[in-house]
Amino acid sequence: MAKNLRKKLGDLGERLSVAKLTELGYRVIETNWRCEIGELDVVAWHGECLTFIEVRTRKGGGAGTPEDSISPAKQQRLLSLAEAYLQANPGLYNTPNEYPPCRIDMAAVEFDAAGRLTRLQIRQNIVESS
Repeated sequence: MAKNLRKKLGDLGERLSVAKLTELGYRVIETNWRCEIGELDVVAWHGECLTFIEVRTRKGGGAGTPEDSISPAKQQRLLSLAEAYLQANPGLYNTPNEYPPCRIDMAAVEFDAAGRLTRLQIRQNIVESS
C-alpha cells in the first residue's frame, strides 16, 4: 500500500477510534502527542485512569490483525512513551512522582478489501508493566 494511502487509512482509523472512545466515556485530552522517542496516538481520561491508546488499523486481512502488530518491542516503546508523557505533564497529578492510575489500551480497527469498516474494538490494558 502506498505511503499516502496508508497514512490516510491510519488517520481515518484514528478519527473513528476517537469517536468510539468518546462514545464509551473516555475524555480525550490529546491526539498525536510527540516526543523524541515517538508518538502516542491518543491520551484520554477514562474515569480516574489516564489511558494511552494505541490505534492499529488494518485493511484486507493480509497483514494480520491489529493485535498481531503489538510486538514485545512495541509494548516496551508504549511504556516508555507513557512515562515520557507523565514526565512532560506534571500538572496531571497533585504530588510530584505520584502518577494517577494509568493503563495502555488499544483501538483495533479493521476494514475489508473494499474499504468498509468491519471492526472497531477498544481493548483495555494491553501492556503489563514489569
